[in-house]
Amino acid sequence: MTSNEMLTTYESLSALTGTMLDAAREGEWDHLAALEQRCQVYVGSLMRAPQIPLNAHEQRTKVSIIRTILQHDAQIRALTEPRLHELQQRLSSTRNAHRSLDAYGAQRL
Repeated sequence: MTSNEMLTTYESLSALTGTMLDAAREGEWDHLAALEQRCQVYVGSLMRAPQIPLNAHEQRTKVSIIRTILQHDAQIRALTEPRLHELQQRLSSTRNAHRSLDAYGAQRL
């Protein structure tokens, strides 16, 4: 991977995380999950790539792109964590209801 290819991959990742943020804002959770899978492909390719020496301009560009990705990630987390907490509460309630039914010998539907 050349430095140009690496920066292009970071830029693509940044654009993708921006799309993920839009999906989270719209509450499009299934779309967000699909985008997350695509995001993992980019991250995997960057992790497998050998370290490439960058000149000062390329390094600044890379840092700027990474900051944008991290900002997107923080905003996505802020939007998804309340939803995850809500789902955990619902699952816990359902589990407790099933335990109560089991404890008192009632049949589950």
